[in-house]
Amino acid sequence: MQKIKPWLQNLLLMLAGIIVGLLIVETFAITTGVAAPQKSKAQIFYDFIEPDAQLGYKPKSNLRDFNTVWKEAKVAEVANTDSYGFRNVGRDYTKSNLYFIGDSFTWGQWVSEEKTFPRLVESELKQPVINLGVPGYSFAQYETLFNEFIAKYKPNTVILSIVANDLTNYSADIGKKIYNTLKERSFSPWYEKTFLYQFVLKNNKTSLQVPISKEAKNGLTLFNLSLAQPESGIGVDSDYLTSDGVVKVEAALSRIIKLSKENQVKLFVFLVPSKESSYINDYIELFPDDIALLKNEEVGYQRLCAIATSEEVTCVNLTDNFRKNSNQEKLYFDIDGHWNFAGHQLAAKVILNTLNNS
Repeated sequence: MQKIKPWLQNLLLMLAGIIVGLLIVETFAITTGVAAPQKSKAQIFYDFIEPDAQLGYKPKSNLRDFNTVWKEAKVAEVANTDSYGFRNVGRDYTKSNLYFIGDSFTWGQWVSEEKTFPRLVESELKQPVINLGVPGYSFAQYETLFNEFIAKYKPNTVILSIVANDLTNYSADIGKKIYNTLKERSFSPWYEKTFLYQFVLKNNKTSLQVPISKEAKNGLTLFNLSLAQPESGIGVDSDYLTSDGVVKVEAALSRIIKLSKENQVKLFVFLVPSKESSYINDYIELFPDDIALLKNEEVGYQRLCAIATSEEVTCVNLTDNFRKNSNQEKLYFDIDGHWNFAGHQLAAKVILNTLNNS
């Protein structure tokens, strides 16, 4: 049998050493968790939802102490859901006269349930409140919720909470599209889950990308809305006011108002400012050449309020309230774009004042 040449033998030994070294690094990353690659936001969200024929998706039903963690943003929440998939465990839908409908702000993303503004309002009013907020929902799902729950249970009052990313090109099947996208992004090849792959990919992205976010003086991270991907959900669509999106969104609000009147339900509309709009002075300082989308949000909200008030529906834009209080304390999480407890407290205060004055 012919012997392996010395140089080839040395090369094989070197390759074997490299492979063993890589295995040691991966083993360390897996066993300690210190360097293990983190779940993407899509994976975090996909683990929490299930498909739904009408809504496209919904939070899983009957969850108990379901822990969701986003390590990068240093936020976490524990969710408990009822048989419908909402945060209303132990509450009777037939006995509540106040319903909330909205997206992740109404749900209370990254905030314990008792600290969300629907529960703060509930505590102050001393009556059960039903929260139909779900992360990622927009006008198509709001309409479905009005048809399925408001028309069925007919509460005295409904509060619709609208967020800037609801001003998108309206699509009746948006829920199904979101679910399929999350499902696709949650399953990746085995090598993409390795620490080394994630490490190299992350460093390449860091060195090549134009910064999409910057840190303001108060420590909050603000995103450049002009660079954010349309599906990111950070703000309003760039072409909202120049496309048929504005027509479809406003038509959806008009249908919701009509449905409320038909069921003799008093409707209130509250408009939630984006983090970037609440801290507009910081945003302009960080991104002076990219403020057009904040104008889209401002004008879009003005148009929605005009529709509501023309139909004798109370509409409150929370933007001014949040801008006035933004210098006193942080109202949003540092990296994530949702309200922290202070933000929920401020929203609850404005809502209670509005209800009392009505």
